[in-house]
Amino acid sequence: MAEDVFKEVDDELKAERLRQAARRYAGLGLGVLVVVLAGAGAWSWHLSSQKSASLAATGAYLTALRQTDHLPPASANLTPLGETAKTGLASLQQLAAKSPGGLATLARLQEGAVQAAHGDIKAALAAWDAVQTDQKADPLLRQLAMLLWCQKQIDAGDIPSLRSRLSLLTGKDKAWHGLATEALATLDVREGHMDDARKKFAELAAADDVPSGVRSRAQAMTQALDPSAG
Repeated sequence: MAEDVFKEVDDELKAERLRQAARRYAGLGLGVLVVVLAGAGAWSWHLSSQKSASLAATGAYLTALRQTDHLPPASANLTPLGETAKTGLASLQQLAAKSPGGLATLARLQEGAVQAAHGDIKAALAAWDAVQTDQKADPLLRQLAMLLWCQKQIDAGDIPSLRSRLSLLTGKDKAWHGLATEALATLDVREGHMDDARKKFAELAAADDVPSGVRSRAQAMTQALDPSAG
């Protein structure tokens, strides 16, 4: 289940939300126009250079996304990456280290996904942890990193730590409420708290404000955990 959730987040966000965010961050260089109108030639040139660097970094990020877009599902064992994916991973690491804050955040999120895909769990968790602890990062992306960090450890991680972090992501006003609640229900199953798990899954199955994949899995789990079945 944890791998299904990770793939859903990756599919839904990587192709659309992260690309849109990258374009938004690239637009920061438009401040050059204000300086040009003010007549500050030297400063205008300086900002123009920054804009070019920002656009170049965004282009490198989108290229790295394409190079790492079609990796297999996350592996539990260390498996080698292809040459294209290796190149993309190296680019993401460089962007995470040297790019403007927003783009660096996106690069670290994707770096974590790539590391998880080829089984380097320690590196994946480190990348996501770097995002979730970055006070300057976009709150939504910090919360996503926290969710991914928890999901990757849902089967064997420290339960109190996972519950503590996931509880910060639940609530009808939270973007990742459905996925975080699903993870908490999975922890209930892991601990043998079946009544709590059934309640959470039933609520998710009936909810109209969670991703369809969450509803489908919740419906299946509700049936599987029904004590009157079978």
